[in-house]
Amino acid sequence: MTRISDLQDELPSMTWTQLETVMLSLANSDTKKLIVTHLVEGTRKQAPFLPAEEVIREILCIGFALMDQDFQPPVPGPKAPLRA
Repeated sequence: MTRISDLQDELPSMTWTQLETVMLSLANSDTKKLIVTHLVEGTRKQAPFLPAEEVIREILCIGFALMDQDFQPPVPGPKAPLRA
């Protein structure tokens, strides 16, 4: 049986799709939205090999970068296009 104190110590579960949806809602430009897809996918692929704390750190860093108003990545050009 799960105790209330145990429930208060756990983060709610979410899917990678739900995480990507939340991150996309934070992206304030088309370029950032394109970057979200790549960063979440990369984090998802690394997650099985990392401790939970590292996965959380990666997720928070993605959010911090998206919320940074001074971070405006350049629009991909013909040299290095980003693809969804």
